[in-house]
Amino acid sequence: MLIFLFSILILFIFNFDAFSQRKADIGFFAGTAYYMGDLNPSKFFYAPSVAIGPIYRYNFDFRNSVRLSGIYHSLRANDLDFDNPLQQLRGENFTASFMDMTAVYEFNFIPYKTADRKKNQAVFTSVGIGYHLSFSGENHVSIPFSAGYKFNLGKKLSAGLELTSRKTFTDNKIDGFMNPEIQEPKFHLVGNNDWYTFAGIFVTYKIFNYRDDCPTYD
Repeated sequence: MLIFLFSILILFIFNFDAFSQRKADIGFFAGTAYYMGDLNPSKFFYAPSVAIGPIYRYNFDFRNSVRLSGIYHSLRANDLDFDNPLQQLRGENFTASFMDMTAVYEFNFIPYKTADRKKNQAVFTSVGIGYHLSFSGENHVSIPFSAGYKFNLGKKLSAGLELTSRKTFTDNKIDGFMNPEIQEPKFHLVGNNDWYTFAGIFVTYKIFNYRDDCPTYD
């Protein structure tokens, strides 16, 4: 159902009229991904892997946007990388590849607009809903949330830095391992459900409207 809704939303956006398209940015995200869960209880940026994919942003105004993304990445972990006696005894490990699809609401704390000489940078945050597709067939829903900084590179280009985490509602669909109830409560920092995080940069291109975006009309 979520894949169907996501597909309908993409078709709706790409069938906007020309005026609506001029409020849009297209681009890509590139960075790293890492996992936290039963096999990585506490290490941030443990075993990072490449994460990359396209993004689409529709800007309602200077502060409010909706963004779609589809990020390919892999995650991995190994109990033997940790000193915890339980993990050393257990000896589990996994490596898996995923496609992360999200739709988020993005809010700029100060007004921002690509190609604008004054509104040329902003700190932002976002929250939404995601669907994590595993190439092994173990798909699940996630809640993405992020914080970042964006800035203009020129008349049509912008870029930014972003740290974005995904809260899942599953204990075994990423790492393939379910933490037994008899082990320590809250065995790792974030509880039994798995998390994964992206850290990286994005570059976007604004579909340009000369009259709206040319500095002559500021």
